[in-house]
Amino acid sequence: MLQADNLRQQTLHQTRRILTTRQAARCFLSIGEYYRRLRALSSLWASRPRE
Repeated sequence: MLQADNLRQQTLHQTRRILTTRQAARCFLSIGEYYRRLRALSSLWASRPRE
């Protein structure tokens, strides 16, 4: 999880330098939604029944 957080921080830092404020805001919302879905999928995977 720490690696994912570091990647997210790097992405946000890079994004601020190349996008307008409006573009960056839309990008941040999209990234947030992506990570929310990724965490949900990870939780489902971790709680799957073991054989």
